[in-house]
Amino acid sequence: MRRGRWIVCATTMVVAAAVLGVRAQTRSPHNVDDFEIRELVRLARNLPPDFAADALIRLAGSPRIRDNEWRRELIDDAFGRAYGAQVPYARASTLGVPPDSRQGAELFSYTTTLTRLTLQVRAAQMMLALDQEHARDLFEAIELNLTPTPCSDALVPAVDEYYSAVSLFARTSFNDNRADAIRFLELYLWRAHLPSEMPAVARAVLRFMPRRDEASYLEGVIRWILNKSDRDARGFSISDLDIVSRMAALQKADHDLGVIGSHLMQALREYLITQLKGPRCGDSLTELLMPASFNAARALVNAETDVDPIDAAAMRPSQMLDVARIDLYWRTLDARYLHEGVLRLHGPDRMPLPMKVRRTKDWREDAERLLVDLEEWQGFHEAVEGDYFYQKAVVFTQLLDLMPPSSVRAHALRAFVDFLRHTDLNRERRALWFAFVLRLGETASGESRDEILTALENSHHPVLTVYARMQRMMAVNGRSD
Repeated sequence: MRRGRWIVCATTMVVAAAVLGVRAQTRSPHNVDDFEIRELVRLARNLPPDFAADALIRLAGSPRIRDNEWRRELIDDAFGRAYGAQVPYARASTLGVPPDSRQGAELFSYTTTLTRLTLQVRAAQMMLALDQEHARDLFEAIELNLTPTPCSDALVPAVDEYYSAVSLFARTSFNDNRADAIRFLELYLWRAHLPSEMPAVARAVLRFMPRRDEASYLEGVIRWILNKSDRDARGFSISDLDIVSRMAALQKADHDLGVIGSHLMQALREYLITQLKGPRCGDSLTELLMPASFNAARALVNAETDVDPIDAAAMRPSQMLDVARIDLYWRTLDARYLHEGVLRLHGPDRMPLPMKVRRTKDWREDAERLLVDLEEWQGFHEAVEGDYFYQKAVVFTQLLDLMPPSSVRAHALRAFVDFLRHTDLNRERRALWFAFVLRLGETASGESRDEILTALENSHHPVLTVYARMQRMMAVNGRSD
């Protein structure tokens, strides 16, 4: 019954947000005579949904918007548009994924704020300052829909921001009505069912700062969550050490409040045994550390008399599964040639060659030759088009970082912006594309700031133009986001 209610609520919010978006576009904002901000809002609404949502959230936070009703409409509009984001949520890994791999490129793409979950959490949290009840309505419409990760995948769902927001809403939006706050916290913690969510659950309860009786009750909630959670070999291999440390920290905090017993550690023991006796990923080594880690945590929280240790010898997996696939870059001849070329320009040490070397005629000519080859490279031999895009964008970025101001660097900047401008955004690499746009924007400081922002503004690309104009406006207002 409860889940059905939230599905209806989510559907209602989609419709409501769409209506608010139309309303926001058709009425004139009250008391807003700032042409620049109104024009940026108009342009932002014409962007693809994830870009539009991100831009509207950024604009809603501008001090140049003084009309709270209009600010609220922008946030509602952004929340509704976020349903159209290509990526539902970020993913992470502790496997040491190489940056120069397809999986590393995916991790890099998550440095943006373009996932549906991130956009909607940001919008709901921003609404807290304007209307607490409506902010909770927005938050209630967020759906996670997480599924276990196969062992062939190195990345697992990373939704800590969601549970951090659960704790924030429970702590700040109920006007000291602790009973309603606990009910809210409990309701959304119940959604957790994967190992990768468990550390965030423990952290959310700890940040809620429960009182003694509340802490005892919430221990029961977490025990229930652990007991009904799913087996997920890859998720457990990524999160297992963090699960133990976070649950132990929560148990210690409860002891400090005066909660008697070690029920949380007992539930954790049963949970770990269930996971350890299930299937395991063939490349995971952290499970071997689990018994010792749990036993040490058990001693740390003085639970040795209440909770039995875990016997490592008895923890045999029922099945060994696949290993994570890592697709390395710079494997084709053309890609490797370009990569090695930019490494030579950088120099053999961790720090790049001195600026006096990079200002010489020989270095500049080598950089110019590499730039010509980079512009001509079409990536026909790459396995997928996204591999070509990432590798070419990386070399452009590294070249721009190395080049001192010159006509060659100006040419490289124009070529990179032109490459970004002609990239097809309708395929599944929108967040990765945006990560390089943001990376280029981060370098827009000092002498190069105006040059970079002007190149982006003059690109005739709607996303590049809007973000460059927003960056100029935020800089004027003393902000960089």
